[in-house]
Amino acid sequence: RSSDLLIGEKKNNAGRGINIAIINYDTGKAIDAKTFDMWEGEFSGPMVTFIKNAPERSILLMATHDDGATRLSEEAKKTIEQLGSKEIRNIRFRSGWVFVAIKGVPLTKNLQKEKIIHSDNNKNRYAGWPAEIQLQDCLPKNIK
Repeated sequence: RSSDLLIGEKKNNAGRGINIAIINYDTGKAIDAKTFDMWEGEFSGPMVTFIKNAPERSILLMATHDDGATRLSEEAKKTIEQLGSKEIRNIRFRSGWVFVAIKGVPLTKNLQKEKIIHSDNNKNRYAGWPAEIQLQDCLPKNIK
């Protein structure tokens, strides 16, 4: 349901780095959600494992908060590219990035599945931070 909170501070599963929620395609229910800090520590490996362990045909929702780039490994970039991302290599410090994929199912090119915005001190909405971004589209109802 569109009103369910999947990732957030109130659920204690969101934070600095790349936040990922895995959704069951058939039921729309959350399977799991985690945050992977890309500023401190080495969390690219656990993030790759989290993505690879997601069931086929599950929906993956990804969003950065603060820094999703500094310690993002090449393996992590390739894993996210395999899901269909075209912008993962363009993420910089404090870039805002959102991405949606269905694991194992290529989505049509006309579907809005990814957006990125970079921090620019001349254009930022907030001090040091770009404006929020969001995706607005519908995932296909029946996939095989």
